Amino acid sequence: MKETRFKETEIGLFPEDWKDATIQDLGPISKGKGISRAECGTGNIPCVRYGEIYKDYDNYIKSFQSFISKEVAKTSRKLQYGELLFTGSGETKEDIGKCVAFVGNEEAYAGGDIIIVNPNLEDNNPLFLGFLMNDKYIISQKALRGQGDAVVHITSKTLATVQMVLPPLDEQTRIASALTSIDNLISSLDKLIEKKKNIKQGTMQQLLTGKKRLNGFNEPWVEIELDTIFDLKKGNGLSKEKISIDGIYKCMLYGEIFTRFNYITNRHFHKTNYPEGILSKIGDVLMPASTTTKGIDLVKAVAINEDSVLLGGDIIILRKKKNNQDSYFWATLISEVDKSKVADKTQGITIIHLHTNSLKNILYTVPSSYKEQSAIASVLTSMDNAIAALEAKKAKYEQIKQGMMQQLLTGKIRLVESASESKARKANAYFKRSVVAAEIADRLCEEPTFGHVKMMKMLFLAERLCRIELDTHYHRDAAGPYDNRALRSIDGQLKRQGWFEAKNVGGRIVYIPLQRRGNHKKYFNKYYAGCASVLDKITETFRTMTTEQCEIVATLFSAWEDLLHAGKSCTENDIVNEVLNNWHESKQRISREHWLNAIVWMRREGFVPQVETL
Repeated sequence: MKETRFKETEIGLFPEDWKDATIQDLGPISKGKGISRAECGTGNIPCVRYGEIYKDYDNYIKSFQSFISKEVAKTSRKLQYGELLFTGSGETKEDIGKCVAFVGNEEAYAGGDIIIVNPNLEDNNPLFLGFLMNDKYIISQKALRGQGDAVVHITSKTLATVQMVLPPLDEQTRIASALTSIDNLISSLDKLIEKKKNIKQGTMQQLLTGKKRLNGFNEPWVEIELDTIFDLKKGNGLSKEKISIDGIYKCMLYGEIFTRFNYITNRHFHKTNYPEGILSKIGDVLMPASTTTKGIDLVKAVAINEDSVLLGGDIIILRKKKNNQDSYFWATLISEVDKSKVADKTQGITIIHLHTNSLKNILYTVPSSYKEQSAIASVLTSMDNAIAALEAKKAKYEQIKQGMMQQLLTGKIRLVESASESKARKANAYFKRSVVAAEIADRLCEEPTFGHVKMMKMLFLAERLCRIELDTHYHRDAAGPYDNRALRSIDGQLKRQGWFEAKNVGGRIVYIPLQRRGNHKKYFNKYYAGCASVLDKITETFRTMTTEQCEIVATLFSAWEDLLHAGKSCTENDIVNEVLNNWHESKQRISREHWLNAIVWMRREGFVPQVETL
């Protein structure tokens, strides 16, 4: 990374060698159409509705949330690789025009109120644009163009005038790669956090019901009514209006029990100058007393580990009569086990209430000893702490990502070519990979199963097994490892050289020989003579295989390789689980047994990745 010289523009300082542009300069602008909420779930074809861009997607589409039927798709707008999807309406001007890039190869559609920009991919990296269109300096321009109050709108015409400054394509690609890498790290933490939470949930159900006992405890559990061990009180006063940053009293509002706390809190968040409420004692268990949603939402308890916090109105206080009960255990038990005990006691229609008297006779079955309660609480607290540490780590990386975006997308920091990238450029990587593609096409173009998808799989396996660098960036696609941008570039190179033309014949892309077919051989022998025997094995093995069979092998190879690279376990079940759970939902159309049999075949035939190849 390095600093650079800047130029003054209407929208700020940017590198001198970056190009001024507007959204309309990127490419044609159109609109999505159709796809009501009722039409989602009617089929298995992926689609995007404008509201999902706000709540489900961040910068680019990783997986789809909604699916439609073929009939609905006929009246909608089909997406093309690299297109940018902007929301046409929203709740605030700051949110208007949120963007997400479509970088998959699935058949997918965009619903109404989505503005679509189809950028020129010869000059632009769609992943980079996905990040750029949500950067602060772009957001501020979109906000200025938003119209309306209750519902804010932005039109294609006004969105088209948003200004930007673009780096060269190779720098766009490096920026996109850096931001995608940290995105992937954040996503992996998300999955790990979710896994830890699921494990904790299962552990709670076992330990809090006595289905599983901790070592050293075997005394029978007992039934206890809440009011025999707790005094039931209620806070008072303290509205939101009485909160003050410079207040002299610590305080808590009932809404915080819903939003801020998870079973236990060691600190307060608000202060007030009004001495209203009941002062907390360490070990109090707190519950909300009203909600506008459902009675089940009032089944939420939190233990407070802080004295002298003023507890406001609509907070139910369970105060221990003796110090022989573990507060964290009780907060977790009430929140997680048989919620109907409390939910059935709630009253009301518009506003749902929970009264202290309603809690008095509720029975819970619990350990008779404080030691066992405390031991259970200790196990669950340790799991909480592990989850909290992962969430803090995720928050840290999210901050780093935001900082990277601000620096990289405005050119404050530059990502320069590495020595290896510079060397690859001198050797003309784009041309060299088209040579490999030409060799594959030359061997297989007469085969009825050979087309676009099979070409991609053969290139992937050739690159990995021959240990060559083809400047590809594969992503986890429905059809296996896929790099649409590289494939488009290869198709263009093959035609320009007069070797082959990628042509749509009968609804599928096939490779038609041109007049200079075979002229690539001198380049192949120059660059890849040492790969000929391996490429022979690949092309002969897969010559008559179906596209799906090639997809299965390439997908397993890629997932297997990723596990090796991450230093994870690589049993046959591990590999198949990675494919079925972390690749693409379409993989589940193929049975687990089929995947497992394919791995056995790959081991036997020698199509196995090695750590050294990464």
